[in-house]
Amino acid sequence: MAESAPATAGPRLTKSAAATAGPRLTKSAAATADPQLTKSADPALQDFLYVANSGSDNVSLVDTFYKTVTPVGVGRAPNQVAINLAGTRLYVTNSTSANVSVVDTETKAVTTIDVGRLPNGVAVNPDGTRVYVANSGSDNVSVIDTTATPPSVATIAVGRFPTGVAINPDGTRVYVTNYGSSNVSVIDTATSNVTTIGVKPWPKSVAVTPGGTRAYVTHYGAANPNLVSVIDTTTSKVTDTIRAGDHPIAVAIDPAGTFAYVANHFSGTVSVIDTATNKETTTIQVGQSPSGVAINTAGTRAFVTNNRSDTVSVINTATKEQATTINVGRFPIGVAVLDRPVDRTAIVSLGDSYISGEAGRWKGNAVPASNRGDRWGTDRAAYNCTSIGLRCGHDGRRVYGESFDNGCNRSDSAEIQSAAINVLRRINLACSGARTVNVIGADAGGKSFKGEPPQADQLRQAAKRYKVELVVLSIGGNDLGFASVLEKCVKRWQKQHGIEHCHVDQEPVFREGLAKTKPKVEQAVQEIKRAMTDAHYADGSYRLVLQSYPSPVPLGDQNRYHEFSDSRFNVGGCPMFNDDSDWARNTVIPAISDMLKDVARTQNVEFLDLRNLFDGHEVCANRARQATAANSLENPLPGDISEWTRFLVVLESQGQSQESIHPNYYGQRALGTCLTKLRDHMGTEKNHVCTGTPGRAPEEVSLTSTNW
Repeated sequence: MAESAPATAGPRLTKSAAATAGPRLTKSAAATADPQLTKSADPALQDFLYVANSGSDNVSLVDTFYKTVTPVGVGRAPNQVAINLAGTRLYVTNSTSANVSVVDTETKAVTTIDVGRLPNGVAVNPDGTRVYVANSGSDNVSVIDTTATPPSVATIAVGRFPTGVAINPDGTRVYVTNYGSSNVSVIDTATSNVTTIGVKPWPKSVAVTPGGTRAYVTHYGAANPNLVSVIDTTTSKVTDTIRAGDHPIAVAIDPAGTFAYVANHFSGTVSVIDTATNKETTTIQVGQSPSGVAINTAGTRAFVTNNRSDTVSVINTATKEQATTINVGRFPIGVAVLDRPVDRTAIVSLGDSYISGEAGRWKGNAVPASNRGDRWGTDRAAYNCTSIGLRCGHDGRRVYGESFDNGCNRSDSAEIQSAAINVLRRINLACSGARTVNVIGADAGGKSFKGEPPQADQLRQAAKRYKVELVVLSIGGNDLGFASVLEKCVKRWQKQHGIEHCHVDQEPVFREGLAKTKPKVEQAVQEIKRAMTDAHYADGSYRLVLQSYPSPVPLGDQNRYHEFSDSRFNVGGCPMFNDDSDWARNTVIPAISDMLKDVARTQNVEFLDLRNLFDGHEVCANRARQATAANSLENPLPGDISEWTRFLVVLESQGQSQESIHPNYYGQRALGTCLTKLRDHMGTEKNHVCTGTPGRAPEEVSLTSTNW
């Protein structure tokens, strides 16, 4: 619901003064800067890219489908990248930090593992248990055991200045190009024994064919400015050399093993080599100083980093043409790609503000003397404060991201973000203020909202893009006008004397709205099912949950402020008569929950009953309290004694008025815990009740599951 309210190993890679940087997506190098991916010759880009930006000390995480580029800071001069087959860990070699950054692709958390000097090439074995790193400055390979806690590191001596690393498909052999000794080291992964294959001078990078029978090695140096060697891995002999472009620096082979794509650093081109004839068949112009290349597992696209253009070229492998470019960080080198649906597990939330994350900005409530500070540690959007939490800047985007601009207010603590569920992607499609008409598909009469398509239509695309395991829906509150009812109750309290309390005349209005809303919610659930069917999901292959709403207010006699005290309004932010609070708590919220439960039962989906989740933590509840001057951003009021609902905000004195009477940060953490417990429940019961306890933290809520 929502209230309506207003250094790399080898030759140095440099960048021209004319090149630009920035995490934006554009059609071509000549196009103007644009934060969206433009229409191109390559339809429906649907890949994750991971790009090492050596000049930005970060990696770009690019979702080409959702048109987002997320920079994640790593070590100094990141060089090469590799991702495990599960898609959960990205390994980044940091040339001048002598370590490897390990990026959790879901949380974006980064840890580091020390390796040798000037780490360069990196590869992960098929089961993800070993990571091999070529240390150019140490003349060895670090072998990281990812099964150990913390990961352990062993070393294997190889040739001089090792640069490239590739592993054969069954993980039994690791091929390492030794740039300074004109050979390739072959490591037996079972014994760690090393044999050597002599090649032309300056071997730079290596790729192994999908069948494991050949390895392609690029040579980057004046003595062999355009050669690629082909090694027969069964005989460990060079069987062919191929002329490519000027200074081939990187190579990748498509999943069918039919073409090798070679990035030619000095030519600004990519050579396409037919592996049947070992001849260059096509040359593709890309950006300046192409430095890395990767191909998606569908074999439909190749991605080439352009070091001096700060871009990635996207090549349509069917037409052998550059389809578009993606702007990333400065001096990009290594690139990895992930596109397998099996690796793209996701959970999706749809609906209104109670699930979008409205009010997640607030870690409790407070009424400080000045609203220019951190609001006694409750305002998560405060920044650059003084040492005592004053004179802060405030920016809602720090919590709501880009959704702050259109008012959808999807917070970083929203239920789907707070849930401890192990998936690759959490997709929050819910939007503050949404009604059922904004959920159902456009072809069924659904309407766009705040510049976004109907949520079922967005879900259909996401379900094709990811392996969606769980869909959770919160909807109906805005259809029946719950916020309007509360607004009338507040206005009645403000007049106080000689006026009829709101529950008297609003009860029939509420009942009428409830009856009209039920079929709309039913249609919304049906539309979600249809979207999943259209995306080729069978019944039972995913879980669909319809949830209710927690009561934001306590019973009248459990309000810590006297019924007629001004403090109930200007301090507590809960101006309602006791009997109106009782009506909201005992009648309105249960009636909404029962209606939604009946929809879930008839539609054969799971139901999550939240009516009592905030028990003892409602706004103005006498068993909770507000933050005080003793609290700060570093010492916030704990969730076990805090209110979990945002109080009424008047004239946007703190944040936005639309955040009023919504689950705050702690409330959303509690919702996330409920969803986690529901997800962990593997029984056949579909009626779930999540309950909070006064004096307990959001992580301590309980879930019971029963049959209808």
